[in-house]
Amino acid sequence: MNTIEKVKQWFIDRDLENGGRLDKQSLKLSEEFGELCAGYLKKNEQLTKDSIGDCAVVIVGLTLLIKEDVHKIFETSGNDRDVMTCFSHLSRSISDFQIYQDSFSKKFRKVSLIRTIRWLKSISKALGYSFEECFELAYQEIKDRKGKWIDGSFVKEEDL
Repeated sequence: MNTIEKVKQWFIDRDLENGGRLDKQSLKLSEEFGELCAGYLKKNEQLTKDSIGDCAVVIVGLTLLIKEDVHKIFETSGNDRDVMTCFSHLSRSISDFQIYQDSFSKKFRKVSLIRTIRWLKSISKALGYSFEECFELAYQEIKDRKGKWIDGSFVKEEDL
């Protein structure tokens, strides 16, 4: 089973469809993006890699919530751009998703997530990381995590 399937199953096992909320998971993506920015600015490779993977994990959940094909969202490839350009475009893509989350058109939400994955892959590439490795590392960190959905957000067992 590949990482996409494992993360998808993780969300299904934790009843994302009945417990998660699109608006709260969208904010979670922004939170993870903030951690990615912090990791990059502090030159903290571990935090940067972890945050790239965490963003990808949240995107799987968002994709399930909008009932799109996760594999289609992830099949995009990264661009060869400088890292700061990638961060700018990633920020825009995340903002676009938040703006379109209540939109009548699912197409805008889907395109925003595709672009978000593209820019995460581009940042990975620009920094010399493997996007797949970052994604797998994030999955390994959450795979046994227990908790419950509270008001649309997943709260870790140790935080309950």
